[in-house]
Amino acid sequence: MEGSLFSRDRLVTLDAVRAARANMPHVIRRTPVVPVARESAEVGRETLFLKCENLQVTGAFKVRAVFNVMHYLTAEQKSEGVVLASSGNFAQGFAFAGKTLGVPITVVMLDATSAYKIQGTEGYGAEVYLCGTDALARQPTVERLAVERGMTAIDTWEDPPIIAGHGTIGFEIMEQCPDARQVLVPVSSGGVAGGIAAAVKLINPNVKVVGIQPERANAAYVSRQAGAPTAIDYWDSIADGLSARRPGEYPFMHLEAFLDDIVLVSEQDIARAFKTILTRTKMLGEPAGITAAAGFLSRKVDTSLKTVAALTGGNLTQETMQTLLTMAAAAE
Repeated sequence: MEGSLFSRDRLVTLDAVRAARANMPHVIRRTPVVPVARESAEVGRETLFLKCENLQVTGAFKVRAVFNVMHYLTAEQKSEGVVLASSGNFAQGFAFAGKTLGVPITVVMLDATSAYKIQGTEGYGAEVYLCGTDALARQPTVERLAVERGMTAIDTWEDPPIIAGHGTIGFEIMEQCPDARQVLVPVSSGGVAGGIAAAVKLINPNVKVVGIQPERANAAYVSRQAGAPTAIDYWDSIADGLSARRPGEYPFMHLEAFLDDIVLVSEQDIARAFKTILTRTKMLGEPAGITAAAGFLSRKVDTSLKTVAALTGGNLTQETMQTLLTMAAAAE
């Protein structure tokens, strides 16, 4: 790792984000920004726009950070392989990058992980290693396998190149929408929120950046109130991609430094946003992916500002899609 760019006790810099952009292979897509008209009368006068990372290769934003992490591995580390813990989109991102670069990948998952996510990861050629039912056992399992197999352990919450990789989304938002006045980001462990917020604020500190969390998956919100990373003892949201019960230490530094606020949305807000985005823009977003837009569409933020919401992923099952539409109908 290039010490001049990264340190776990120092905030990511715009130079690190620029370097991450330069490290991206051509397979990484510069995803579009599309307007959201909530009704026909709003067409041409939209104030909400989506940064469509659901159209990214593997269907989610995380592959950007993956390739940035891989860039800083030595040739020996790449030949010996990488092991990490993930429940979904990071798993598929690392699996895809491993296949692309010829790096063996092992992903530690819980026994209860959906077959859909396991198949998606294995489909790219990675090994899935099930570690039981305790989410807190995943990273210790990663560290054990790294020692036993001579692989490199990746901590997808705390490795600094992760934040810089996520920051490339914010960098592109400011290139594509230089007149944006507000950016909305989903928050879980804090990585993508911190990375996007850092890039946006370092480019234009006058842009408001707001994190959006589900009401019952609000660890970062609680942590912000406490002033330190704080664990919650509950979790209940259809947005399974926002599953962190405690933000990461390094990401939280960035949330504190660059986020203007964190606001909460209900499950019904997420469902209604899913339906609006699907019907009005023809975009398919997973629940975690459309949570940022839900903050705008439920009027939990200032809707008068030109706003870009990160639509971070589109990987969901037909069952989840139907559940969201049913919830949206019931809330009307």
